[in-house]
Amino acid sequence: MAFIHFDAQINDPAFAGNKAFRLAELKAAGFRVPSFFVIGPHAAHEICRATLRSEIAAATESLGGNGQRLAVRSSSADEDGSEHSYAGQFSSYLNIAAPEVCDYAFKVWDSATSEQLTGYREANGVDGQIRPPSVLVQNMVDADAAGVAFAVDPITGERDAAVVAAVRGVGEVLVSGERQGDTWRVSRRGRISARELETAQPVLTDRQVRKIARLARRVSRFCGTPQDIEWAIANGRLWLLQSRDITALDCAGDDYALWDNSNIVESYGGVTTPLTFSVARSAYQEAYRHFGRVLGVGERNIARHQRTYEQMIGLIQGRVYYNLLNWYRLLMLTPGFRFNRKFMEQMMGVTQGLPKNALPDAKDASPFATIFASVGMLRVARRLLTRLIGHDSRVRRFHQRLDAALAPVELAALSLGGLLDYYEALEKRVIPAWDTPLINDLYCMIFHGSLRALCERWLEPELAGIHNDLVAGDPGMISLEPVTRMQRMAANAAGDKKLVRTLCSGSTDAALRAIRSRPGLCEQFDAYLERFGDRCLDELKLESQTLGDDPATLLRAVGQLAKAFAKQNAQSRGADAQANAMQRVRACLSPMRRIIFTAILKLAGARLRDRENLRFERTRVYGRVRAVFVEIGRRLAELGVVESPDDIFYLGVEEIRGIVRGTGCSGQLATLVACRRREFAAYRQGDAPPRRFITRGPAQLPASMQPAPHSDRREDTDCRTGQACSAGVVRGPVRIVRDPRTARVREGEILVAERTDPGWVMIFPLVSGMIMERGSLLSHSAIVARELGIPAVVGVDDACSWLEDGDWVELDGANGTITRIAEQERAA
Repeated sequence: MAFIHFDAQINDPAFAGNKAFRLAELKAAGFRVPSFFVIGPHAAHEICRATLRSEIAAATESLGGNGQRLAVRSSSADEDGSEHSYAGQFSSYLNIAAPEVCDYAFKVWDSATSEQLTGYREANGVDGQIRPPSVLVQNMVDADAAGVAFAVDPITGERDAAVVAAVRGVGEVLVSGERQGDTWRVSRRGRISARELETAQPVLTDRQVRKIARLARRVSRFCGTPQDIEWAIANGRLWLLQSRDITALDCAGDDYALWDNSNIVESYGGVTTPLTFSVARSAYQEAYRHFGRVLGVGERNIARHQRTYEQMIGLIQGRVYYNLLNWYRLLMLTPGFRFNRKFMEQMMGVTQGLPKNALPDAKDASPFATIFASVGMLRVARRLLTRLIGHDSRVRRFHQRLDAALAPVELAALSLGGLLDYYEALEKRVIPAWDTPLINDLYCMIFHGSLRALCERWLEPELAGIHNDLVAGDPGMISLEPVTRMQRMAANAAGDKKLVRTLCSGSTDAALRAIRSRPGLCEQFDAYLERFGDRCLDELKLESQTLGDDPATLLRAVGQLAKAFAKQNAQSRGADAQANAMQRVRACLSPMRRIIFTAILKLAGARLRDRENLRFERTRVYGRVRAVFVEIGRRLAELGVVESPDDIFYLGVEEIRGIVRGTGCSGQLATLVACRRREFAAYRQGDAPPRRFITRGPAQLPASMQPAPHSDRREDTDCRTGQACSAGVVRGPVRIVRDPRTARVREGEILVAERTDPGWVMIFPLVSGMIMERGSLLSHSAIVARELGIPAVVGVDDACSWLEDGDWVELDGANGTITRIAEQERAA
């Protein structure tokens, strides 16, 4: 068999590889493809390289001789396939002189045994022996501009949007990711619907952009599947350099969804029942309609996107996820989205946003898009500034409105229909007011981000992260109140060893009897339940037992604190840290900067306090909603509609309305509940879906689920970095906690958890440090850690699997680093 075949001779993909075989087909079909030849894979094992060099020299002479610059690339039978692209896994070389082609061909073959390629195959589950690729040798195009084009949007799957990206000169810097280049989105009719330009002068004219988009679509029609092409323009002529299938696309864009639970898992962790999801979905859609109005979204746009509002979150295998593309669609309705997108992504807490050119249904197509976006941003800024003036009053009125809405009511005295009426009336009173907490969250993000920026810009480098200490110690923050109340109870119980032993290890009934035998302690305990009885683990999940239902975790926490009782008041640590931090800051600032800095700090601290306090109001609302549906469940069980009162959690709100008001399709709810109980039990026992994934087709079908792009593999090292959120350095053993109700945390251990919620506050006072897989600077665990003076780092990927119980680490809460300490180094 000959070592070399020219493009017109190629008819076998096993010899030429997918890339070269595709190019040969396209050139034969009339597409403008630079001339090339292929060195077959069997040449990689050729002992007599002199013969190979002779054949290659003759072939390069046919392409133009020694003066022609050439591209030397791989073309494997595996590469550019329908399942795996192998993009960037084999070596490629550009602008190679003809005499050097043979040497570079062997470099391409050597890349077939690289660790990078082996890792790629393992990550994608590719078995079998690695075969050497063929080598594609192609004339270089002396390009004025070059780049890539996708016949459909590779991120969203939208079929009507081709994406074109370009740079000046050759396109290798674009393909390798060194440059983003100019990008355009082009509809099937040739309308440029979005553009992102690196410089004021675009690389391409609009006419050239449309021509490239048409080329990508023509190639896709020829290949029968959407294509990702590489192209170049030289002397006004458009060349097709490569074409490959877009392997991530399987079906139409309308069925595409991108799911992410980076932030929402703090509210709805683990498996969530249908009732909780249906209540949450309704709350999200209505609250964000009102939020949009505050930001200037018109009623026509709100009405036009009704379905998008209804699909902001989804329940996939029992877990709640953001339907991320729908969030972007709604956020894009806000004026100035082009500029405020990053703030919105931070507010949502997503760990990985979308590229600018991948946003769905972009509307900024006109040449004046930047001007329009700027004007829109000014409108939003004016609205926010105007509302800021009266924000404190709105927050007070919100608390008053919630107090009125949650006034005591005798639920047992209401009829079944009356209970449902009460729930719907509560929704109508509370949700329209929820724009106040949402706007406060936005203010919190803006001013906290501004404070952080000022620290980095105006202070010494070692003080750049001091903003975390500066916002600690606010005496009006409700998050610390449960800890101080527990500490007072612990102080009351600390002198009675028998009582402490009963609280720590006795039954719940025995612990309650022991508490009741101490009048002062009993009064403190009852006051705690009156104030925080609705605050529990997974407190926004209606199926969760509250402290009012089962106070066992509170009793155990008081006992553990009494056993390890310390007299220092928790609140003083955050306040002391704030005072010390402010003293260091003042020394670095001029009088004018000090005035500005103090004003931003005051706004950031106030909005952070309000964020936590307003979130507690949400807890109160969900506590009342839970009580209503528990009572409805009790009534339905008495009527024989369901077998048990807690069956209510396996029904959606509409199904409950249907059975109560006669609008449902079936009265056999017990059978439906039994089926769902089995289904959700299986979800609890099985593996959870990834944190971020794609579905194509019906989202509930496992066959529709695909990994999201850009998922990183973690190496097992002895050091990890997360987001610094509470300063301080601590060394000690770690305790991995997945459920604080069953955890046995010893005093001084470093807590490691996937995520926390306010119900975890029971164990916070016992630990010396905190490491969280999820969370942000504004998450509940970060805020409480700062108030308690506990060093903490959040956003540490896979911390629960990286570490094991008893491992020693050094945690630096100011730098965000965690270092695992070897046994022989622990005494140091």
